[in-house]
Amino acid sequence: MIIAELTLTPLGKGTSVSRYVRAAYEAIRESGLRHELTPMSTVIEARTLDEIFTVVKRAEERMLEMGAERVIIDIKIDHRLDKDATMDTKKSAVLGE
Repeated sequence: MIIAELTLTPLGKGTSVSRYVRAAYEAIRESGLRHELTPMSTVIEARTLDEIFTVVKRAEERMLEMGAERVIIDIKIDHRLDKDATMDTKKSAVLGE
């Protein structure tokens, strides 16, 4: 399983960007991929990098469709091959559950 942390930031649209983030989040939600919204980013779980990049592209497109002229995209990817790590197993390892 691949776990990605994703942040998309539209620039030049004022200090409140929640409506842009909401639109990007809807694209992530519609993808059907397991995800968790956090106050600063969204974490996505997928089987392939193609799935991750497809949802990132759709999220960015939503912001551009709303008029964003520039979008900064930050992605952190954990692609672990030695075992099947998920968002839940990573949290459990830290919390000792």
